[in-house]
Amino acid sequence: RAVVLASIAAGAALMGVGYLGRRAELRAPLATGILPIITPYIDIEVAEGVLAVMERLPADRVTLVLHTLGGCVTACVLIANALRQFRDSTAIVPYMAISGGTLIALSATRLEMGGRASLSAVDPQIMGQRVKHLAEAKDKPSLASLAREYEVAMRKYVRDLLGEHLPEERVAPAMDLFMGDHAPHEWPIQRPEVEELGIAVGPAASKWAAMVDAHRGRRW
Repeated sequence: RAVVLASIAAGAALMGVGYLGRRAELRAPLATGILPIITPYIDIEVAEGVLAVMERLPADRVTLVLHTLGGCVTACVLIANALRQFRDSTAIVPYMAISGGTLIALSATRLEMGGRASLSAVDPQIMGQRVKHLAEAKDKPSLASLAREYEVAMRKYVRDLLGEHLPEERVAPAMDLFMGDHAPHEWPIQRPEVEELGIAVGPAASKWAAMVDAHRGRRW
């Protein structure tokens, strides 16, 4: 599952808990500036842990290693906003950063992807359904209204985000791809497609995949 609004009360979700939530493991990121977010789902607790580390980093530089299916919209946007405030930031995706993970990855000043790594669309979902479809639900006006709010907010956010990476004439096709206008929400977007949009993508070193492998085996 990807960007999913887990419940209407909880709000929207960009589906995908990282080990940064464990206080004992915050020391290494503080010393190195490398923050791994290796978790199926990014929730508010994960976001709190990431923000706490970012707040205490000694330099205006950070590297995120992402391996996630996404998560709560609020949590993912909180991390993305914080990442955009760094002068020097790198997002590394050895394997996958789906949905909300993609939103975070695109918020860095530099993006690196493994040769078989994938991103995805970032349009929100409510109860497993894409907001762009729920917005037309005439029999559920309250749900439709909520869906429209999320769609408008996310489209504006993604447009502004892509505008930081691309000239104006390239933003529209990038919006089509990352808002999932012509493909299922979780459809993989690989490095050549990202590069074709004009977004600079570097190769991720093999050591980052090894880091993910080590932590994924213990925590997924």
